[in-house]
Amino acid sequence: MTKISLRYARALLLAIGENTKDLEAAAKNLDVAAEVLDDGRMQEFFANPRVAAVTKEKLIEKAFSQNLSISNLLKLAARNGKIREIKNIAASFHAVLSEAAGVAVAKIESAIPLNEQQIADLTAALQKLTGKEVAVEVAENAKLLGGVKVFLGDELIDLSLAGKLKKMRKVLS
Repeated sequence: MTKISLRYARALLLAIGENTKDLEAAAKNLDVAAEVLDDGRMQEFFANPRVAAVTKEKLIEKAFSQNLSISNLLKLAARNGKIREIKNIAASFHAVLSEAAGVAVAKIESAIPLNEQQIADLTAALQKLTGKEVAVEVAENAKLLGGVKVFLGDELIDLSLAGKLKKMRKVLS
C-alpha cells in the first residue's frame, strides 16, 4: 500500500457510503479492474501520451459501466496518471474496509519463514498496540538480513537488522 493508494481507497469509501452490499460489490469490481488494468498492454495504453485522455475515459466507461463509483475512480486515476497504482488501490480499499469494520491489517515481512508461534506472538503484540483485531499477511523478503518489518496501515515498524543498524549509526554520528 502506498499513501496515494490509500487516498484513492478512502475517497472511494466516502463516495460509496456505508451500504454493505455496495461496498462488497465495489470491492469485487475493483478487484476485477485491478486484474484487467494491471496487464502490461493496458499499462502501456494508459501511459501512452499519444492516446487522448477522452479515449482512455471512454474505454473505462465501457468496461466498467456497471459500477459508477469504480468507473469514476478509474477515470480520476487515469487523468492523474495513477492507473499503474490500481493493484495497490484495490489492496488499500480492502484494508480500509477492514479498518472500518474494526480490523487492522498488517503485512509482516521476514528474512526467514516464521513459525506459527512467532506469527501468533507478533499478532498478539499488534493487537495490544492497536487495540483492534489484527489480520496479518506474512511474506518472506530475502533482502532483509534478519528481523522483521511490519506494515500496519500506512505505518512501518522496522524491526529488521538493517533498520537497527541504521538507528545505531544515526545515534553514533
